[in-house]
Amino acid sequence: MARMTRHITIKRPIEDVFAVLTDVEKTGTWFPGNVEEHWTSSPPHGVGSTRRAVVTILGRRSVNDAVTTVYEPPHRAAMQGTTPNAPFMATLEFRREGDGTRVDVTEDFTMRGAGRILGPFVAAGFGLAWGRGLAKLKRLMESGAL
Repeated sequence: MARMTRHITIKRPIEDVFAVLTDVEKTGTWFPGNVEEHWTSSPPHGVGSTRRAVVTILGRRSVNDAVTTVYEPPHRAAMQGTTPNAPFMATLEFRREGDGTRVDVTEDFTMRGAGRILGPFVAAGFGLAWGRGLAKLKRLMESGAL
């Protein structure tokens, strides 16, 4: 297993930050790259809700599905990949910090077979993307654009 962790503090109320980061339909506005996500289950969304992501990287299109496994507003949420090309468990933890909200992101990748060799590289790549995405989210949320 390979692990990626990132964190950031956003000067917005915890409820606002939780709402944005747990709404997959907003991911494309802040996460880098060409990512389109949408819910595949009906509202209200929480544990058991499903989503589909379409990601285009280097001209290659990939589709993956995931299910929400933890949903504890406004403190914790987690999602697990359910398709073979999505061997991840992403956990988001939120806590009040000063006049803002600290977000801790952990993503575990369970690669199989020879793919295990790539695990650390996959985690590093996602770590870079999460870092850029969280920085953009901070700018958008603190400016009021999101």
